[in-house]
Amino acid sequence: MLSRPSATVAKRFASAAAKTAGVQERTTVLESGLRVSSVELNGATSSIVLAFRAGSRYQPANKQGLTHLIRNSVGRDAENYPGLALVWNTAQNGGQLTAVSNRDVFAIEVNVVRDQSPIALSLLGQLGNNAFKPWDVEDVKHDTLPADSTYLTGTTIAFEQLHQAAFRNGGLGLSNYSVNNISTKDLTAFAEQRLLAGDAVLVGVNVDHDTLVQAGSSQFPLAQGTAAQAAPAKYFGGEVRKDGRGARTYVAIAGEGSAITSVKDVATQAVVAQILLTAAEKVTSEAISVNVNYQDAGLVGVQFAADNTNITAVTKSIAAAIKSANANGLDTAKSTAAIKVLAEAQNASGVALEKATQVLAGVEASPRDIADAIRAVTAQDVSQT
Repeated sequence: MLSRPSATVAKRFASAAAKTAGVQERTTVLESGLRVSSVELNGATSSIVLAFRAGSRYQPANKQGLTHLIRNSVGRDAENYPGLALVWNTAQNGGQLTAVSNRDVFAIEVNVVRDQSPIALSLLGQLGNNAFKPWDVEDVKHDTLPADSTYLTGTTIAFEQLHQAAFRNGGLGLSNYSVNNISTKDLTAFAEQRLLAGDAVLVGVNVDHDTLVQAGSSQFPLAQGTAAQAAPAKYFGGEVRKDGRGARTYVAIAGEGSAITSVKDVATQAVVAQILLTAAEKVTSEAISVNVNYQDAGLVGVQFAADNTNITAVTKSIAAAIKSANANGLDTAKSTAAIKVLAEAQNASGVALEKATQVLAGVEASPRDIADAIRAVTAQDVSQT
């Protein structure tokens, strides 16, 4: 399992390559349907991601938090290997293992020193093949879920509630955290339906593309097939409130954004998000941006917090500020938004996750492409958003 894969690559695989500003990107589709993408940043560390089109929008409405439990189960026993051995070997080879999920994607990531990437690939292939043994599932529920609840900040809860208000009972409105009455059978059924090669992508940043292809074709025992598509997202808008203890209140205000599939719309939204953030920061230094793009929808706005005694005044002031925001500071907003995109592109881990999300959504756009699109945004584009 830990042997280095051969550099031999089957000629029958179709691939495409693109170079942008010294960054080389290639994508290959294997016979199993698994897509393999590499991004070469010439860095000393590698980030490898196995991602599935299996975010929280795909879970049954009466099983919210199912993807949360799957995420927390990463590192438990695989079909053919004990989880402890997989995690131990990852750490022994200097790897850092993480699992993440959002509304579109569930992903497992290993970050290692570059020359350890072949070994990390062999481990990742098994980490993505969870057996969901009943005793492991019960341990995960008992050991991790109570701890997770302590990390749910007011900002995170407000962000979750924002989606519920925006998308109501649609897939994007389902919780990415709450766990309701989920069994081993539920996890296994979800995995059989969604953790499939045809709905997966293997991404390597600073990993030889041929090595990725060889590993993807021989060391990732994924079931073949393609899952059903999610119901199209529908934006409703509205208001959701959640009572809680504490001396502070957390608020999120956002409007309908764009899908990730349009580079121009994503770029325009990034500029709008920066304009709104600048307006909100004139009211409070605690303002942060809401700028998310999913495969068929998005949200753009701001989040903030204040003491309970001041939250009404702060909310009214921010609402008025973002309502009156305009494109007067367009050039500054464009520069700031473009710099953010390019700065994030220096982080191999972030690039790997973003690339995985893009490939699963059918998008081919490098950070440079997005930055260029941001610089091309006009005042008319902003006003029409």
